[in-house]
Amino acid sequence: MQFTAHNILLNNGKKTLGDDHILFSDSAVWTSIKSTIDLFLPGSREERNKLRSVDLGCLEGAYTAELAKLGFDSLGIEAREDNIAKCNYVKENLNLPNLHFAQDDVRNVANYGKFDVTLCYGLLYHLNDPVDFLKRIGDNTNKLLLLNTHFAPERDIRYRLGFLNKYVIGPIQKRTHFLEYQKNYRLSALTKNEGFRGRWFKEWSPNQDRAKIEKSLWASYNNNRSFWLCKKDLTQALHDAGFNHVFEQFNYTGDIFPDNYTQHYNRTMFVALKQ
Repeated sequence: MQFTAHNILLNNGKKTLGDDHILFSDSAVWTSIKSTIDLFLPGSREERNKLRSVDLGCLEGAYTAELAKLGFDSLGIEAREDNIAKCNYVKENLNLPNLHFAQDDVRNVANYGKFDVTLCYGLLYHLNDPVDFLKRIGDNTNKLLLLNTHFAPERDIRYRLGFLNKYVIGPIQKRTHFLEYQKNYRLSALTKNEGFRGRWFKEWSPNQDRAKIEKSLWASYNNNRSFWLCKKDLTQALHDAGFNHVFEQFNYTGDIFPDNYTQHYNRTMFVALKQ
């Protein structure tokens, strides 16, 4: 079984990515998540046994497992068969009875009840209905949302050039990184979707073979293009979803994510709170 993202220490002493990668539990991104949870939901592992967490689009299960170690009744939801197999392998090799996984579309999160902590990492920008999905999250989150996502730049002349950027500038920058101070995702021109500003991103071709989509572990699952909200619109959508406070957290870079990650990739970590 070949892992591609999460280096997890199992009970038998093996690491899912081997010794050449930092353990996920030691990474800056997990340390930042844990510190935020400790700030807003302090308590012992025993006290947290009464609380529930969900990891939406949990990939290989590391975030879900770490939440279980903190004491939460922890659920990871993942659509792809290859990924859920890795998640179940992790569960089988960790002594965590409060660790659970479900193979499902994350849009069905309401079927699993309400959660005190919702983790949405690397998922929102793969959806074509991000505003509606944030509302679903809001309806099913009692306290805290941790959201790590790309957002669309409001001003980037490359994305106004259409086919020229898609077929000339974009491919050149992908190969050479020439003048690519911010990564060129070949996004659409600025537009609106669900009443909010953003840009479209092509995930895969509409006539793509379903078996190939299933194996594309880092792409969307049910929609061939996704909508990236502009940062200001994203924060407004979070407020509209019922979160009274929205913060931005910066201390998750340094090892897994390089220090220039947030600027180069137009990506950030939001902390949304109901209080």
